[in-house]
Amino acid sequence: MDSQLISLALVSSVVAIDNALLAGMIVPWTPERQKPVIITAAGMALAMVQILLAIGVGHLLEQPAFRIGVTLMLIWMCARTLAMMPSSARGRSAWGQVWRVLLYTVVGNLDNMIWLGAEWKGQSLWLVFFSVATLPLFIVTALFLSAQCERHRWILVLGAGMMAWAAAGLILPDIRWHLMAQDLPLLAERAAVASVILAIGVLWRWWAAGRSVG
Repeated sequence: MDSQLISLALVSSVVAIDNALLAGMIVPWTPERQKPVIITAAGMALAMVQILLAIGVGHLLEQPAFRIGVTLMLIWMCARTLAMMPSSARGRSAWGQVWRVLLYTVVGNLDNMIWLGAEWKGQSLWLVFFSVATLPLFIVTALFLSAQCERHRWILVLGAGMMAWAAAGLILPDIRWHLMAQDLPLLAERAAVASVILAIGVLWRWWAAGRSVG
């Protein structure tokens, strides 16, 4: 039991940090006074959605239409992330930004939600506890990364890569992380598919930029 709780705590912390990376990319150019409100509100909503997804997402993944829809959305989000500029936050209300952060984080980190669901193993109360307990970690990390995104554009590429990785995870069989040595070929295949998806996002970005100029 203790090992299960330690594993769940570690996975919850990793998922919170990954969520924070995606969330931090959405609000870099939002007014400073709004950032804590947006991130906190999105984090609270995310904790509830994360619990529901961790418990029930396995059933959704059995539906081909759901997997295809989420995969296409991730490819689109990958391209949109690469295109994010200071102007992308203008004209958006605070609540509009909250929903945007929530959407990008939930969909972009769906593979980690699945991972979290695999670790909870019926410990629903502990799943709720760790989802709430890691909320401060999410908020602090997201605000820090938001400030860094304003200075370092490569973080957006990293975030787009995370979405491409998640999309590849929906296309290919799941990797058994506890049997990594046996699944190395699958890991390499997933990395290759993610690279192709990221390249599609880059080409999509270039095409959209060319149209806007033309």
